[in-house]
Amino acid sequence: MTQTVPVMTGPPPLTLTGPRVTLRAPVDADARARMALGYDPGILQAYGQDIAATAAFTPERSESWLAEQRGAGAWMITVDDVLIGTVRLHSPVEADRRAQIAIGLLDATQLGRGFGTEALRLVIDHAFDGLNLHRLSLRVLADNTRAIRCYARLGFVEEGRERQSARVPDGWQDDLIMGLLAADWDGGAA
Repeated sequence: MTQTVPVMTGPPPLTLTGPRVTLRAPVDADARARMALGYDPGILQAYGQDIAATAAFTPERSESWLAEQRGAGAWMITVDDVLIGTVRLHSPVEADRRAQIAIGLLDATQLGRGFGTEALRLVIDHAFDGLNLHRLSLRVLADNTRAIRCYARLGFVEEGRERQSARVPDGWQDDLIMGLLAADWDGGAA
């Protein structure tokens, strides 16, 4: 039986588990965990955010962040039950069996260890095998070379460039549009 593309809001439908990473629905304790992580300047820069203009992560801001994650249908990326980031499918188009994917690692000490790649593999497998999607796409700042390399290793290809589409602290940055077709997905073995 072919499953249709669900509305991708609210809590994620299931827990996804890999060798080192677990993706689960948000829980109340995630607000405290997010507040403890605060903001890392390198991560903020990778997302094109102005470090000086970023408000402190207060308890209220943490609760608001958690509500946003719940409303967006995000999975919490955890390693040994510790929150390190979020990943979600969003902007589905049921008629075309496509959606967008977004990931954000929040703990700078966990970058470069393959946790984001593993989390993406789990969601991509779920999207293509569980939800029967035909394609996934994403946007990434053109200077975020670490993320671009990760996406390319998973099989995403650059499909376009939106010139000066992202306002960053020192001006404008291009966004790359990358896509992956179900027919091209090999489990990210590359």
